[in-house]
Amino acid sequence: QEQFTANIQNAMNKMMENMHKMEKSGNADHDLAASLQEHHKGAVGMAEAELQNGSDDMLKKMAQAIKDKQEKEIKDLDVLIAKYRSAPNNYEPTNMDKGLGKAMSDDMMAMMDMPKEKAMNVDQQFAMMMRKHHADGLKMGNTILQFAKDPMFKSMAQKMIADQTKEIQEFENWQAQHK
Repeated sequence: QEQFTANIQNAMNKMMENMHKMEKSGNADHDLAASLQEHHKGAVGMAEAELQNGSDDMLKKMAQAIKDKQEKEIKDLDVLIAKYRSAPNNYEPTNMDKGLGKAMSDDMMAMMDMPKEKAMNVDQQFAMMMRKHHADGLKMGNTILQFAKDPMFKSMAQKMIADQTKEIQEFENWQAQHK
């Protein structure tokens, strides 16, 4: 369990570090896509930790599905980020008092608030942390729906919200059965 905790913590820390040091371009679609991509990379790292250290077949199956889905979306986001790279500025990224700057700052603050519950084993810790990670992903998805301009990106966010809402419910069901 110590190795799993180290692996999952490393995935989360790397994601947060990359999101914090990400230079904002001032284009909403670009900055949101780049943030979401880092968030997805965190989920992949967490899923890999479960695949390496977990013992519950259902959670390992969910971890593999999450890893596969998020890796595909990371590639899709690569294409979008390249498309948005030369897009004009449409918000002020240093303004944390209103608009997208505030929404992105609020999303980051929510991500730093870790669950208070204690996990008894690797699988319980994965379910708890991935449920939290997905809840943060839902916040990001809603920020994308509110501020992104590209309909294709918004469509990707809607699908992500639907998928992660379903997965959160699956994690909650699993947790209820494995107290």
